[in-house]
Amino acid sequence: MARYKPLSPDRMTAEQKAVCDDLVRSRGSVRGPFPVMLHNPGLAAAAEKLGGYARFGSKIEPRLLEFAVSVVGRFWGAHVEWVAHSRLAREAGIDPPVIKALEEDRRPDFVKADEEAVYDFLTSLLHTSKVDDATYARCLEALGERGIIDLMATVTHYTVVSMTLNTFRVPVPEGAETPPFGPGRQ
Repeated sequence: MARYKPLSPDRMTAEQKAVCDDLVRSRGSVRGPFPVMLHNPGLAAAAEKLGGYARFGSKIEPRLLEFAVSVVGRFWGAHVEWVAHSRLAREAGIDPPVIKALEEDRRPDFVKADEEAVYDFLTSLLHTSKVDDATYARCLEALGERGIIDLMATVTHYTVVSMTLNTFRVPVPEGAETPPFGPGRQ
């Protein structure tokens, strides 16, 4: 059961309404972590800006970007994030066996070196809080310096999103199947 109550527009403050309107303009609706974050409109506005950049302003190609979001969402066990972004990763060109391996929390058998470089970079960072020189160099070759900086923005934003979704038990969208893994890091 969710640990928050979505705000109805007639109960929002002027600041909450303004942020809500911005979210609808930029994203089409208020979903994911934003119904929770609207209870703190300053945070919702800041998260929308970082998330807007990480998702729509990044120089990382969509295939690798959605893959990165899927890795982060799976690491944190964020069901809502996984449902949305694993689908987008498949649609952007990530092979289904790679997505299935992530879902099962095992290392995929990579065919593409850039996917492996992003995976190794992210799993090293998420599991150890560090990235060794060899892994950094492979990711730098795959993404370039700007791409690594954008990758860090992606990790940062989707970690906040994942933790928010998990903490407030935001349910997967109606009709979506809850992933077979438990919430939170496994």
